[in-house]
Amino acid sequence: MNQRIVLSRRPVGWVDESCFRIEPCAEPECGAEDVLLQALYLSTDPYLRGRMNAGPSYAPGFELGRPIVSRVVARVIASRHARFRAGDLVWGFLDWAERCVVPRGEGLHRIDPSLGRASQFLSVLGMPGLTAWVGAIEIGRPAPGDTVYVSSAAGAVGQLAGQFAKRAGARVVGSAGSAHKVDFLLQRCGFAAAFDHRSVDIDEALQTHCPRGIDLYFDNVGGRTLEAALRHANVAARIAVCGMISAYNDTTDAGIRGLQAVLTQRIQLTGFIIYDHVHKLPAYQARVAPWLRSGELVFHEDIVPGFENAPAALIGMMKGEAIGKRLVQVAPE
Repeated sequence: MNQRIVLSRRPVGWVDESCFRIEPCAEPECGAEDVLLQALYLSTDPYLRGRMNAGPSYAPGFELGRPIVSRVVARVIASRHARFRAGDLVWGFLDWAERCVVPRGEGLHRIDPSLGRASQFLSVLGMPGLTAWVGAIEIGRPAPGDTVYVSSAAGAVGQLAGQFAKRAGARVVGSAGSAHKVDFLLQRCGFAAAFDHRSVDIDEALQTHCPRGIDLYFDNVGGRTLEAALRHANVAARIAVCGMISAYNDTTDAGIRGLQAVLTQRIQLTGFIIYDHVHKLPAYQARVAPWLRSGELVFHEDIVPGFENAPAALIGMMKGEAIGKRLVQVAPE
């Protein structure tokens, strides 16, 4: 029997497992020009929290009783579409279901196995990697000698944003939520400095590790971390606003204090949504795949086995359990 995971109720504040329901569903049938898929990996992403609300987000909200949708890597089981054959690996925005049909193959992207492992097309070779590149390089424009600060730096995007800035000649400082994550940034990702934001005062840490101020802040967190970065920003600093995970479960908007620094320091504060940049993905993959194969680029995936564990995996990711990209493995590659 096929299974799917649906949104059973809208969360108020923090998400818990009662917001989801795993239910049996019919085996999909492959009609004319359709593609039948077996899910291999599901992506858990912070932005999914916003889609669980009734109000507007930058992506359509989920309907109650309907499946959660995210990026999924899948294998083609059967195809009546000219572009896809049985055995192909693909990714797309798909229902959280063990098996599904995509009419006319719409929105499916074939995976080139020569570039990397299947799971990496949801991580370092997928949207998290492209997000890090666009924010750190295209928006941030790091230069040799710059000081770059990355929050949630051990996450799927942050670990890459810091490494890309380092490759550009910048000195990179990261913050993360545990001593273990700090060690990962220093020992594996090559950050110049890192600190545990749960155990130190952020202003004191930034004064210690960024004594010449911040030239580029890659913001994954928002809230008090963004406020602190504004206080330490240099003239003409760039802030790439990628996410605000600290506020995703809040029921009110506390606002950001210290925005006057945007004026006095002539700061470029730029929010961006990666779906405006998807057309850049093939060029990005071609650029970074050799770095990944050679070991110049480090990336960690946190893979949770079992389709039924997807809700808990998503909730744990939101609470900061994982290092790197958290994925759910549904079936063997």
